[in-house]
Amino acid sequence: MYQKDYLNKEIREEIEKKGFSIYNYISLKELLLTVNKDYLSVITALNTPLFVLFIVVGLINQLLLVSMVFIIYGFIFIYLIAKLLFRTYKFSQITNIIYTRKGLVIGNRIFHYKKDEELRVLLLDYEKLFDEYLSKPSKLGESIKFLQKGLVENFSEKFSKVSQIRGKNAGIIVVLVIFYAVTTFILYYLGFILGFFLFFVFSFFINLYFKINKSVELRIKDNMTIIDDKLKKLDEIYLLLNKEIGTFQDGEISNLSNKIDKDMNIFYENINNILTQQDTLKNIIEQSIYKDFIDFEYLAFYIKTQFNKPLKDVINLMENYLFKVNSQISEIETFIKTNNSSEKYQVEQKLVNLQAIQKNINLYLDKLELSLQ
Repeated sequence: MYQKDYLNKEIREEIEKKGFSIYNYISLKELLLTVNKDYLSVITALNTPLFVLFIVVGLINQLLLVSMVFIIYGFIFIYLIAKLLFRTYKFSQITNIIYTRKGLVIGNRIFHYKKDEELRVLLLDYEKLFDEYLSKPSKLGESIKFLQKGLVENFSEKFSKVSQIRGKNAGIIVVLVIFYAVTTFILYYLGFILGFFLFFVFSFFINLYFKINKSVELRIKDNMTIIDDKLKKLDEIYLLLNKEIGTFQDGEISNLSNKIDKDMNIFYENINNILTQQDTLKNIIEQSIYKDFIDFEYLAFYIKTQFNKPLKDVINLMENYLFKVNSQISEIETFIKTNNSSEKYQVEQKLVNLQAIQKNINLYLDKLELSLQ
């Protein structure tokens, strides 16, 4: 497997197992957090001009200053919305990245690991846009903290300098600086609170969009998630059956059979779901741009391996269970042949029940062996 800075350990391991990996590059939460960073970046860039403007306009006309605040921050708000819409467009293209053994697909463009110069340039652009390099931890939180700290220090420095001014307007200037700082941070935290509610509204519409216009990457991811969950469920059912069969006491076989019937029905249901989802996944891949990029035979071998293991374990378990049932049947048949006691009728009824269980186990074994891939 190639050693690339956009391939982390988890992705490489999953590619080795399945032949491909789907990586959630940018989350919806990270997308909306970029608005916080954008606001702090704008205020940091305009800090000195706004500081001078607040003082000059404030000394001339306080009412004009209030109007100016609404106008300036209104334009900043429009800028933030425009940038968020642009990022959302990019987000819809790259939110789920498919890695394969040959390369990766990002924004419907195929990049091979051997020739990745253009890809690296593209990834640097995305890093600037989202503060996160592909497959690396996000630096968005660190950037926001850095900008917050810088603004606080900048305001403290300005306040320290202004507080040394002497003259008839000195008090007004100090008040204006405080007003500027308070306005900046109140709008930031007010935006943070509004952003919390915006997150739910925005996430609803984005999730609705992805449900209506579900991308190939998302469909592949959803199907693979279902298959992995069902494979895990097979292992869980095996462990449950193993515990039930391994701890039963003599004379409890009839009660045990009722429990096993329920668990085996769930086991078969999961088997059928895995086979159905595998066929669906194959069709999705074959009808997409990934048909020559994702090695489905490699993926099918992974599914087969994961699928057959619990199946073989349950077959061995059922064979062990059948051996115990056969042993009890032999003991009862011997008892019936050698005894004519009054309990003979009850023993014969138990034999009928055990023979029914024996028949069911053989049916289980036939179905399980037919299901082996």
